[in-house]
Amino acid sequence: MKESSDEDFAYAMTPLKIMSWPVGTWPLQVYDIFSAIRAIIAILLLLFMLIIVQMELYLDRSDAKKNLDALLLITCGILALSKIIRFRIQPDGLVSNFISVIKDYNELKDQEKRVIMRRHAYMGRLVSASVIFSSCIGSTLYLTIPMLSGDEEKDIVNVTKESTTDYPMPSEYVIALMQLPDNLFFMVFIIEYLMLLFTSTGNLGSDTLFFGIIFHLCGQVEILRLEFNRLGNKNERTMERFIVLIKRHIYLLNLAHMLNETISSILVMQLFSSCVLICTTGFQLILALSIGNIVMMMKGFIVLNAMLVQLFAYSYVGDYLTRQMKGISDSMYFCNWYDISKSMAKDIIYVIMRAQYPVSLKAGNFFIVNMETYMSILKTSMSYLSVLRVMVNA
Repeated sequence: MKESSDEDFAYAMTPLKIMSWPVGTWPLQVYDIFSAIRAIIAILLLLFMLIIVQMELYLDRSDAKKNLDALLLITCGILALSKIIRFRIQPDGLVSNFISVIKDYNELKDQEKRVIMRRHAYMGRLVSASVIFSSCIGSTLYLTIPMLSGDEEKDIVNVTKESTTDYPMPSEYVIALMQLPDNLFFMVFIIEYLMLLFTSTGNLGSDTLFFGIIFHLCGQVEILRLEFNRLGNKNERTMERFIVLIKRHIYLLNLAHMLNETISSILVMQLFSSCVLICTTGFQLILALSIGNIVMMMKGFIVLNAMLVQLFAYSYVGDYLTRQMKGISDSMYFCNWYDISKSMAKDIIYVIMRAQYPVSLKAGNFFIVNMETYMSILKTSMSYLSVLRVMVNA
């Protein structure tokens, strides 16, 4: 099974490495000067992007559409910067979980367990691919739609401006202030494109890393549930096996706690920024519908879709982790407890009681992230959006 285990590990971990290695957050890397340089380059580019966009907002606050684009870039840039710094400076929780992944795949000898791990690896890839696909396709359309219909948009808003150079992000006034020669346009375009690329990689790479390891942990919990359900068979030494499974349960709970500590502060920013962007882009979409601006309508719909998909992914992962952890109590209840000793049956009660205590993803250790959270954020965003709409109509 060694060759098969290697294939399974590559299937589950290779996409995570591809997305996180360029920004220096891959937990299984050698933490040397080369990995530090990658992280420093990503951090400097993100800081430089935030400074440019902030200066652009200060120099020109008259264009509402450009201000909304700048708000989106600032929010995504802060999120990417915080994720890279957090996963780079304090990677202990991720490193411990990924070391456990190596151990799990090296000890993989049972075909039924292999199927469970493969299925959860597929789930991690599917959720990550959904987030990456919606964000990348949305970003491409977000940049190309204004260029493809630039003349039409000018006719709609009925303004006459001098022809300006289009850059990937709002930076026209900053570039003009720097008085760069025209022959450096291509270099400026490449640098700004790299800034946007690192913003996307910092966000999506960190999300992919987190989704993958959470689904692997859920797969291990499902294997533990399978082992608990088999307790009481007469062909095994039940008490010794029971003690091993309890230690495994405690170990998985500690891994979940370390992941929660790693992502907790980032989830606060993620939920807050998602709520703000859903409100602002929804308001932009309503304004675009009222004036018939197709370009603004498409851009608002793209951003809204990307935010909803990312928020749904976090909520679904948190809800799935909670359900898997609670499922251990059901597995203990449906085992052959009537064939074991009375003293061990009493111990099973304590395991069931501990499994009933919810293990959840928490934002700031106080806000549980699950599907109820997703619905609550949507309701709150729609409420604020209705207030904004009434204020504009008034």
